[in-house]
Amino acid sequence: MSANDIDKFDPLFYRPCIFPIMGELGYGTSVSINNGLVSGPYSSVMDLSFTFLSEDGKILGSTDAGSLLPGKVVKFDTRDFLDQLGIQRESRMLGVVHVVPQRFREKSFVSVSRAELMAHVSASDDFIEFRQEPRGVITGLAYQMGPQNDSRFNRTRTTLLQAPKVIVSDSVDTIFALLNVSTTFDYHDTGNMEYSIVDATGKSYGLGSISVPPWTMRFLSVRESLQKLDKLEEFIAAGGLGMIVGLSRDSGMVPISMTRNLNTGAIACDHTLPPIYYFTTWGGERRIQANEELHRLLFETSEEKVGVSS
Repeated sequence: MSANDIDKFDPLFYRPCIFPIMGELGYGTSVSINNGLVSGPYSSVMDLSFTFLSEDGKILGSTDAGSLLPGKVVKFDTRDFLDQLGIQRESRMLGVVHVVPQRFREKSFVSVSRAELMAHVSASDDFIEFRQEPRGVITGLAYQMGPQNDSRFNRTRTTLLQAPKVIVSDSVDTIFALLNVSTTFDYHDTGNMEYSIVDATGKSYGLGSISVPPWTMRFLSVRESLQKLDKLEEFIAAGGLGMIVGLSRDSGMVPISMTRNLNTGAIACDHTLPPIYYFTTWGGERRIQANEELHRLLFETSEEKVGVSS
């Protein structure tokens, strides 16, 4: 084993696709899994399986889903698996697709290199679809997921939610699904995020905070936050357009942005890119310093924040 290998690694999280299931809002969820690494020393036939977790982070059930050859893509409707497992569709859940090389079959722990894990992550976008019922309109987003909240990969656990658009009106809300996950189902740490809502002129409409228990997803509704801050009507009157800045200093959360029509249920989805896409020097000590300075400027001397947990 080399110095760059990760020992005692759970192969179920070799290349996971972790996604929200929003049955409570009337959406069915499908996932398209891509075994994108076609050639090279790390290319492999992958075994696929699903795990579903409840709103409080408990495993509801698991099922095998076959195998996937290099270069191939397969699509699954999670509603079929939920029905097979007897899990209520109309719930808030997390789904996990485990994408595991066949050489790790039946193994509880393995040694694997960072280079191998990252090779698969960088080559394999997965696509998450939300199907609006009963109209059948589909929207979705593609993303990759590397190891989360594992000190063997990152010595700091932080999330900077920066620059995503906020649209709020009498019939529209902007919602962020925040996922707090890891590389083991034994992960037990709650993540906490502070956030600031500003309009198109840069005016702040107040600060809030949200807690996300381990292996769960929580909704951050901008509309609900503005209501609790008694600023909803003011924000809409100013145009209803703005942005949100969020900072977690104890968890690497996965944020998914959704603009939702409250009357029709139609949604537009996006993921929020990490700072490295904007700042090429982001990382290490610079990341720590920047997050501490952001906290000092926005949150440290603020008045008591409004708590939101949806």
